[in-house]
Amino acid sequence: MSQNVKQSSQVSAYFTWFLVHGVQTGIGMLNFQQRIVRGAEQDAWISLLVVGILMHLVIFMLFQLMRMAEDGDIFSLHRQIFGNVIGRGLSLVLFFYCVLICVGQIRPYAEVIYVWVFPDSSLWQVALIILAAATYIVSGGFRVVTGICLLCVIIPSFILPTLYFPMKLAHWNNLLPIMNHGLGDYITSAVNSLYIFLGPEFLLFYYPFLKDKRKAHKWAHLATAYTTVLYMLVLITTLGYFNMLQLKGTIWPTLVLSKIIRLAFLERFDYIYIFDWLLVIFPVCCISIWAAVRILHQTLKLPRKWALWITLLVVFGVIISVRTPVGIERMELLISQIGGFLTFGYLPLLFLIALVRQAVIRIRTARSN
Repeated sequence: MSQNVKQSSQVSAYFTWFLVHGVQTGIGMLNFQQRIVRGAEQDAWISLLVVGILMHLVIFMLFQLMRMAEDGDIFSLHRQIFGNVIGRGLSLVLFFYCVLICVGQIRPYAEVIYVWVFPDSSLWQVALIILAAATYIVSGGFRVVTGICLLCVIIPSFILPTLYFPMKLAHWNNLLPIMNHGLGDYITSAVNSLYIFLGPEFLLFYYPFLKDKRKAHKWAHLATAYTTVLYMLVLITTLGYFNMLQLKGTIWPTLVLSKIIRLAFLERFDYIYIFDWLLVIFPVCCISIWAAVRILHQTLKLPRKWALWITLLVVFGVIISVRTPVGIERMELLISQIGGFLTFGYLPLLFLIALVRQAVIRIRTARSN
């Protein structure tokens, strides 16, 4: 693999933990429970666990693919396998995926702000504020983006102990009976949980910026394992607090859980949750915008400054085009379908093609010698 990234621009391997986990925990944590129980209901935690385990196979394939790439990124791998023209075209398709991932964080968060805090706020104002901050961070380079991921993972983690309050009021009989659903129900819940596990695929773009790739592999697995445990904890707490009928009719279960918290010096603890979640979605926004800029820079040879502004205009345009809650739900469904196809369809297919190509090259080299 040729080294085309300066060492001064690279980050240590352990930062992979923050990069992977930071992208996997976004706005979806506020309402994933309501979607995931549509299939297996109280057994949805089983489907969640299975998807979390499968994500480790995806991470294994991602690192293997990047080791087979000449420059250690998806752009060079596409060129190696499909040629220059088709390879660039496939890479450009990923640009729109990065845009959708960013929009999928900002647009639902703007809806939360509108419904829970500022009913007079405008969509374009919330989007503009978040994108302005993300622009400042992304323009600083990948090391700055990594630093923001670190801060935006550590700071929101201080609200995790607040799960004690709904746990104290939970009815754990709500989790019973166990394993009383059909295979189709578990598959439905697994498909609905794909959305919250999206994120490790951004390794396709920032892999060359990691110093020790072998150690980074370990940290990526640890990050996904922690993400799975975190979602399991939130889901089981939610299942214990709500009955199934209540949960299916609750749009943002995690926010509703925060409303029961009462402190002597603070009445509306849910406001802290809402504004704290701005830090939670920031890693996803910054990494997806950074990846989109890198795609335009590598495929179309655009200057990074122009690529950044084009990306921001596209993201902003898509955000303001999604105006209704129904539109938000359709957009999240689209992201889940595209992300699921990329993660469990295209990447395994690309992995098999790369393995076959590598085997053919070895056979030809052996024959020529």
